[in-house]
Amino acid sequence: MNLIGLKVGALVGLLCIAPKTPLIHADAETAKAELLALHQADRRAHFHHDVDALISAIPAEFIYVRDGKIQTQTKEDLRKRFTAYFQGTEFSAWDDLEPPIIHASPDGQMGWMVVRVKVAYSKTDAAGKKTQEQSVIAWMSVYEKHEGKWLHVANASTFEPE
Repeated sequence: MNLIGLKVGALVGLLCIAPKTPLIHADAETAKAELLALHQADRRAHFHHDVDALISAIPAEFIYVRDGKIQTQTKEDLRKRFTAYFQGTEFSAWDDLEPPIIHASPDGQMGWMVVRVKVAYSKTDAAGKKTQEQSVIAWMSVYEKHEGKWLHVANASTFEPE
């Protein structure tokens, strides 16, 4: 047997007798619970018009996919968008139509969530005219954990046709 063969044989032998410890210390169940809590916090933020809470898990840049387009938005872009969206809005529903599907990586550092929500609200414009809005939205959100905090890094949304 040549020297390379001896080294490979020795390595295989060591791997066979090495203690079987997991390479990843999984905490996927905890991560799933944390991601569900973020979803529930987003619901509360809508009812309370709490823009700061809604964007608290957004990084400096956010990827948004909708209507066949990919956009990169800043946290400040999202702050402006939600501030305008909440102006004169009173929510009557922001409810899951089915349980969210949540997946977390085995190490609990990445995750995604698929949700389907019914949103209903009344909107009062500057002239005082009130309109009713209702839609069903399904989306997939992607999360990464940085320094122990979940960041919502990307979202792809679809809206049910009316």
